[in-house]
Amino acid sequence: MLPVYVGHESVHSRHARGAGASTDAQSGVQYGYSQSQVKLSLSQRRWISRGLRAALVLLLVLSACYFLRGRESPQSAALKRNRRILESEAKSLIPAAALRNLVLVAGHAVYTGVDYSEANKESSWFLEEYQKVKGEAQSFLDHIRLGIEEAALDPDALLLFSGGQTRRAAGPRSEGLSYWVVAEAANWFGHPEVRNRTFTEEHARDSFENLLFSLCRFYELAGHYPETITVVSYTLKEARFRTLHRQAVRWPGEYFRFVGTPVPPEAVGAQEGEARTVRAFASDPYGCGGDLLAKKLRRDPFAVGPIHPSRCPEMHALLSFCGPDMFGGHLPWN
Repeated sequence: MLPVYVGHESVHSRHARGAGASTDAQSGVQYGYSQSQVKLSLSQRRWISRGLRAALVLLLVLSACYFLRGRESPQSAALKRNRRILESEAKSLIPAAALRNLVLVAGHAVYTGVDYSEANKESSWFLEEYQKVKGEAQSFLDHIRLGIEEAALDPDALLLFSGGQTRRAAGPRSEGLSYWVVAEAANWFGHPEVRNRTFTEEHARDSFENLLFSLCRFYELAGHYPETITVVSYTLKEARFRTLHRQAVRWPGEYFRFVGTPVPPEAVGAQEGEARTVRAFASDPYGCGGDLLAKKLRRDPFAVGPIHPSRCPEMHALLSFCGPDMFGGHLPWN
């Protein structure tokens, strides 16, 4: 018998397709999923395929970036090379990188004379009324000489003359530079080898700033902080430096020395004056207010101001600290 066609589709083919569908459905039931689940699985496969393609593209991009980074351009290589050269040259320009210890001479007056051979005369210095006593100028020379001798004994020592432009009538001359020029005129008291290890600090307006700013200045000159400190001043001021100022900057006592000379015999009232200053620093260790602040302002007639923290970044918090309590922040020497 000939097959009967309905449209373009035979009964046999329709029957076969229906049988196949029935078989697929039976198979789906047999394996535990429905036709809708089969369609979802196909959708998931499409998403997985797309994800794999995206991951492959990302992998190719990352590989290209890594490859290109490894192949540095000539311009980039030249910039890095020049930067290394500049950094090396900058380090070589640090004038005292090899020095490890600080010898600090605290200044007390500005030299106003013309003939430095007369540095032992009171008339060659600008003196406050309480300083106008016989032997005062000689005591300045003694401090300069002691500082030089201390530095001569230690080839790793940096000698620093500290003191700012503290007297208006003396002009914009600093105590630190005054001491350096007097040392030069005296041929470094027989130790000319110390000359190249001697520098100045020209911002300090009181004894605390002598110590504080000299630590910053040492870092600026050496690129690191000192291992030991030796202070040269009047013996009368030893307790002030050794106890009050040293503790205010939290410098370890075992790495601190003091070398002093007596005040001139005719310096009447020196003991009483020192007692007042010690009491003031005991209640105001950083010199932030009261008489200590007023004195600092008077001793800055040319508005030089304190040393800038950018010159010793790790001391920034200490340099700006003010209060009756001890500074508790980080310090590079602790």
